Amino acid sequence: MRFAPTDKDITDALRYMRVPPAVHDEELIRTVRGGFSVLEGCAECRCVWGRFGVVRVEGGIEVEGAEILSRDIARLTARGDECILLAATLGHEVDRQIALAQRRNMLEGVALDACASVMVDAYIDEYVKGVIVPGLREGERLTHRFSPGYGDLGMGVTEDIIAILNAQKRIGLSVTRSMMMSPIKSVTAIIGLYQTLSVNH
Repeated sequence: MRFAPTDKDITDALRYMRVPPAVHDEELIRTVRGGFSVLEGCAECRCVWGRFGVVRVEGGIEVEGAEILSRDIARLTARGDECILLAATLGHEVDRQIALAQRRNMLEGVALDACASVMVDAYIDEYVKGVIVPGLREGERLTHRFSPGYGDLGMGVTEDIIAILNAQKRIGLSVTRSMMMSPIKSVTAIIGLYQTLSVNH
């Protein structure tokens, strides 16, 4: 993935590193830029997604037989009868490079980890805009994406999303017993679908 980090990407990476704005200096910025350069050479960005019917259940929704008990997700999908499930990853090599950097130089390792978090989000944004949005039906719109761990959406939903999308086979994404994703720099999400206008047939 070609990735030219913007000033916002650099600021976001520094925020992930918990560096206060007042402490931003040229050395830190160079370290972050170096992290993005490493990722451009090793990230294998992959994404899988699908659109599915939504069944309303008490306290949440059901998708493909999996109950997703979350009032936040119930609200996210309240305006339509379908949702999009998505899973994306930067690949195992990114995890390996982060581990190597952390052993070599802790600052570089922390920066690379933060840059990877920014990059996977940016990749998903580009993927949604370039692949999913063009395929929407007339008048359809997407909500923002919502990932397990946000609000009241439990981390266990990650396993359901991966299973429904067959993401382990399709992009090599799995979940460990401790509910960590492997590769680590991966994201699963739910996006609501709704109609903004009447379509005459």
